Amino acid sequence: MPKPLDVERLRKIEKRIHEIAQEWGFFTTDIQFEIVGAQKMLEGMAYMFPVNFSHWSFGRDYETHRTIYDHTGSGIPYETVWNFTPPVALLVETNPFALNTIIIGHVYGHVDFFLGSKFLQIGRSFSDIADEAYYAAERFREYEIQHGKDEVERIIDAGMAILWQQHPDIFMEEELDEEIARDRLLTMEREKARLGDDVASQFKQSGAGDEALKKKLQYLAQRVPPEPVYDLLGYITRYSPILKPHHRDILTVMRNQGRSLAPQRKTKLLNEGWATYWHVRFMRRLFKEGLLTAEEHGIFDDFHSGVTRENKVGFNWYRIGLALFEYIEEKYDKGRFGREYDACEDPIKKAYWDTHEMKGKEKIFQVRSCYSDRMVIEEFFTGEFIHQMKLYIWESEVDTKTGETTYYIAEKDPEVIRRILVQQHTLYGIEPIVIQNANHNRGGYLYLNHLSNGVELDPKRRDGTLVHIFTLWGKPVFLETNMDNKRVVCSFDGKKHEVKPK
Repeated sequence: MPKPLDVERLRKIEKRIHEIAQEWGFFTTDIQFEIVGAQKMLEGMAYMFPVNFSHWSFGRDYETHRTIYDHTGSGIPYETVWNFTPPVALLVETNPFALNTIIIGHVYGHVDFFLGSKFLQIGRSFSDIADEAYYAAERFREYEIQHGKDEVERIIDAGMAILWQQHPDIFMEEELDEEIARDRLLTMEREKARLGDDVASQFKQSGAGDEALKKKLQYLAQRVPPEPVYDLLGYITRYSPILKPHHRDILTVMRNQGRSLAPQRKTKLLNEGWATYWHVRFMRRLFKEGLLTAEEHGIFDDFHSGVTRENKVGFNWYRIGLALFEYIEEKYDKGRFGREYDACEDPIKKAYWDTHEMKGKEKIFQVRSCYSDRMVIEEFFTGEFIHQMKLYIWESEVDTKTGETTYYIAEKDPEVIRRILVQQHTLYGIEPIVIQNANHNRGGYLYLNHLSNGVELDPKRRDGTLVHIFTLWGKPVFLETNMDNKRVVCSFDGKKHEVKPK
C-alpha cells in the first residue's frame, strides 16, 4: 500500500521550487495543483480538456490507458498540465512523494515555456477554448437527442479526419471571407500594375497591358476561392452547401480546439525537453538543500532513467529534448559556433574547442522563446548530435525460433535523417493540402491539391479521408497527389473511388 501523501510537505516543496524558479529567471505565476485519483488523470489525458464533448475516439483512448493501468499499474501520464489562467496541473494521489516532487518541477518548466514561447502566445487563450469545450459538451448532447447520436458522431468523425489540415505557418491567419480576400487580391494587382513593378507593366509597353490586366482581374474575380486555402475544416464549415447549423457549430468547436492545440504540437519536443531539463536541476537543488531523503533520491533516479531511456522504435520527447538543451548549452558555453569554429577543419582541435564563452544559459532561453521544433531540428540536429543520440532509422527482425527481436540500422546519414525529421515537424507529420478550386467543373465540386515533397499518401487513409470530406461537402471531391512518382487525381463521388492521370 502506498503511503498517504504528505500534502503539507508537498506544499513546502512547491513553495521552494517557486522561489528557485524566480531565482533562475523563470516566468512564474500561481499554479493550481490538484491531487487526483488515477481515473481523473487518465480522463485528462484522453479528453484533452477537463470537460469535452463526447466522441468514441476519446473513449477508446481512455479505455486503452485504463486497461494498461489496471493490468500493469503503469500507463499513468508523466504529468497533465493545462495552460489555463492560472495553469492547472494534476498530481496522482498514489504516486510516491519523490515522483510528485519531480512532476512539480516539471510543471514549472512547462509553465515557463507556456509564458515564454512566442508560439504559445498566438490566438485565443487556452482557458477560453476550455470554457467553450465545457459548454459545447452540453449542446452536443442535445444535438444527439434531437438528431440522433449517429449523425453527430458522423460529423465529428469527418471533422477529425481534417482537423490538423491547417496553414503550416501558425502565425498566418487565413482570410476565409471570400469577398474580403478577393478585394484584397484585386487591389494588390491594380496597385502593382500602377506602380509598374510586375509583368503587367511589361505588357503595357507592348500595347497589350490593359487587356492582360483585364483578363487577370477577371480571373481573380471568378476564382473560388480567390486564393488557395490550407484551412480545410474552416473553409468547409463556412461554405459547404449541405451543412446544417448544428453541423457548423460542431465543426467550429472542433476547429477552435485544433487551432488552439496546434502551437503546442509545433513545440512538443522543446516543451517536454525544457520541462525535463529543469526538473533535473530542481531535484539536484532540493537534494543539495536536504529537502529530500536518500530513499527519495533513489526513486528519482529510477523514474528519470525510465522516462529518458533510449527507444529505437519511437521518438522519446523527454530524452531527446533534454539532451538537445544540454547540447546547445555546452555548445554555447564552449564557443562552438560562429565563422571561425565552422571553418575549422581539424577534428582534434574541434573536439577540444573551448573559448569559455559561457553563453549557454542565454542561448537556451532564447531557443525556448523563439524556436519551434522544426526550427531547432534544422539548426541544432547536427551530424554530431544525431550520432550522439543514435537518431537513426532502425528496423527490426524477429527470430522465429527464439522470438527475440534484433534491431539494425537502416539509415544513419544525418542529412537524410534531418530531412525526414523536418518533414515530420513541419505540419505534425501531415502533408499539406490546399483547396485549389471549390467550383471544379463549374459544378461546385471540391478540387484539392496535395503539396507533396515526394511523399505519397497512404491509399487507405487517402480514400477514407475523401469519404469524410464528401460527407461534409456533399459533392464530388478531387485530390491531386503523387502516385508512383507521377501526378494523379483521386476522386470520390459518393459511390466510388477513381484514380486518373493528371
